[in-house]
Amino acid sequence: MNKLAQKVMDSFQEHWSQEPHIIAAAPGRVNLIGEHTDYTGGFVLPVAIDREIFFAARKVPGDTISGYSIDYNEEASCQAGSYDPGHPRSNRGSIWFRYVMGVLSELEKSGHAVSGFRFAVGGNVPIGSGLSSSAAIEMAVLTAMEGLMGFHMDDVEAALLCQRAENGFVGMNCGIMDQYISRTGKKDHAVLIDCTDLSHRMITINTPGYSWLVIDSKKKRGLVDSEYNRRRRECEEGTNCARKAFPDRDIRGLRDITTDDLRVLKTSCDRTVYHRIQHIVTENARVLKTVRALETDDTDTVGGNLYSSHRSLRDDFEVSCEELDLLVDILSGIDGVSGARLTGGGFGGCVIAFLRDSSIHAVERAIAEQYHPKSMPENTRAELWPITISDGARILRT
Repeated sequence: MNKLAQKVMDSFQEHWSQEPHIIAAAPGRVNLIGEHTDYTGGFVLPVAIDREIFFAARKVPGDTISGYSIDYNEEASCQAGSYDPGHPRSNRGSIWFRYVMGVLSELEKSGHAVSGFRFAVGGNVPIGSGLSSSAAIEMAVLTAMEGLMGFHMDDVEAALLCQRAENGFVGMNCGIMDQYISRTGKKDHAVLIDCTDLSHRMITINTPGYSWLVIDSKKKRGLVDSEYNRRRRECEEGTNCARKAFPDRDIRGLRDITTDDLRVLKTSCDRTVYHRIQHIVTENARVLKTVRALETDDTDTVGGNLYSSHRSLRDDFEVSCEELDLLVDILSGIDGVSGARLTGGGFGGCVIAFLRDSSIHAVERAIAEQYHPKSMPENTRAELWPITISDGARILRT
């Protein structure tokens, strides 16, 4: 058991004066490419990473659910069967506890009775950085409940349940990618997910001499309060526009639009909606090209697709920001960096770069010297770490 898992175990014992019955772990994720395509039925290519949320729990008599968040240094509680999205309220809103309640609420709707338990939760997935700390806590809760209550869900069912918790309870209208990869991640593999039929294929990451590097801009995101939901509405408008433009075709979503169709849609859709469509259609194509490039060790194509994805997210989908653009610009000027782009929903968070191992130190120096966004405090420093592609959710101890 690693040090962070042990810290959560120890925190549980200190806080509740008991040992937990179970501890579960679920990872955050980095999406290599395929951004904002999951909720339009497209393709995504995420990996699970070595940043995780740990959830230690113990059954107790009665129906009180009590929890302690190490990261927020905060306690919260509710009664089993009574889950209010507006409760509890504190100076920080206890947002972390809403994710727990959302999963428990969906479990009960699925026919699984929830009784009293105590828990401690903590981890090292940066909050608000675009690495999906929300899906990690949801999946850690569900995995712990499977072990604590003695049932097991298949992977797709588990991902859909956690997605419903975030959509319906927390109010974030996300797609299924984050929960799916947190559940199904596999060491040294990316997962190509078809978000129309929810099938997936493991893609071996075998690029000797190259690394995937995450750079945290330190610009925090708040997707529930951002324009994420607006982008979803604009994509829905795009689907309606395409149906009108091609009345003889069965268009269920933007996945059914081809690059050839863009010429027609450019003159028949609202300008903003057209640009949203253009991003989705070209991004789906980039995902599939990137898979083929990874399978043939074509590192130049992988990198070029990352840069193209960032330009599309910046110009067509308009979810980038000054800080992310500055990081990509810095990276593009460093020898050995094949490609870089924002990863996650945008509006802040992280950039992912694909680069030669020998260039990592040059990247660290360049970002330390050149990353000084005007919008942030003068002493802001981006955080960098090479990612280790890791396994998905699992029970560590029962």
